[in-house]
Amino acid sequence: MKIGVMLRHLNEIGGINVYTKNVIENLLEIDRKNDYVFLYNSDSLIGTYSKYENVKELVIEKKNKFLWDQFYIPRIIRTEKIDIIFNPKLSIPLFTSAKKVLTMHGLEQFACPSAFKLYDNIYAHIMMPLFCRSAHSIIVMTNIGKKDLIKYLKAKSEKIEVIHESYHKRFEVKKNPEKLLEIKQKYNLPEKFILFVGGLAPLKNFKNIIRAFNIVRKKTSVKLIIAGFKRFKYAKDLELIDRLQLQNDIIILGFVPDDDLPYLYNLAQCFVFPSLYEGFGIPVLEAQACGCPVVSTKTGATPEVSGGAAILVNPYSHREIAQAIYDILTEEDLKENLVKAGIENVKKYTWLKTSEKTLQLFEKISQSSNFVNNGTPS
Repeated sequence: MKIGVMLRHLNEIGGINVYTKNVIENLLEIDRKNDYVFLYNSDSLIGTYSKYENVKELVIEKKNKFLWDQFYIPRIIRTEKIDIIFNPKLSIPLFTSAKKVLTMHGLEQFACPSAFKLYDNIYAHIMMPLFCRSAHSIIVMTNIGKKDLIKYLKAKSEKIEVIHESYHKRFEVKKNPEKLLEIKQKYNLPEKFILFVGGLAPLKNFKNIIRAFNIVRKKTSVKLIIAGFKRFKYAKDLELIDRLQLQNDIIILGFVPDDDLPYLYNLAQCFVFPSLYEGFGIPVLEAQACGCPVVSTKTGATPEVSGGAAILVNPYSHREIAQAIYDILTEEDLKENLVKAGIENVKKYTWLKTSEKTLQLFEKISQSSNFVNNGTPS
């Protein structure tokens, strides 16, 4: 079996790229019998997986994403005689002889359309239904994600495969005081802080995090640390910091390297992640694995992923977010129980298991001649 993987997003940052890299690395460790063709959009990526003998790396240096997906990928599929084309990020070629698998990370544009740019919403509402009809199988991250995919896009249930994401093994309770001190000094971290990790965009509900923090900091001495890159529609949120005069209490670190991030979780008093919607929410597991108690959201997939080991709040109520944070900061028993429950919860998740199930799906699709594709056998 020859499997093509669409990787024009491999040099991006964010949760989808975390998923992609971990799935690929584990797939290649467990699968030496199938051949892979990795399709990049930049010469700089050539050699990324060259140590694997069953990987061929090709570059399609075209900037137009639509043409990259819909014109150039089918040409490669024909010339390379690819059996299955897999995109870990949201799209597939509509017209090709290969069987098609895509990963749908979440239905944010449908659940919370106001959090996105107009162009993104138009694209999602036009193209995602087409992708779902054309796909032979659609990977979603949670059972809630499967229900949402059926609800919003009327996807056929038999096409949908629930395969959980996971977290990297670097996220764990760190017991090296010298290294913890080194990271604390590197980022000039305060003694007590609340941590947020993620891209700054409306979906992450940064505005209500700021408002909640403004309540908490009046009751106890604590800072707010933001580890994440700026995405879009974040200007008004940053203006709120100035309006509430929180410039000295909120520290924005920007993007933090993967190797440093576990230490931030370990040093934090709690992790706050009250997104309006999450298709999975890898940072929840990262925090739990590091022994950091979590405040997250009742919406989207977080209730399923957090496994009862987090305080779940209404993301639209900054007062409820504030109360949850304050409870963790002031109630030691609550904090200890959340930490213990979180460490137990993450044992259910491994990238190896994710990749094994993904490979099983590829094999099932390859062997079957009657996978549903646009309502007719493929």
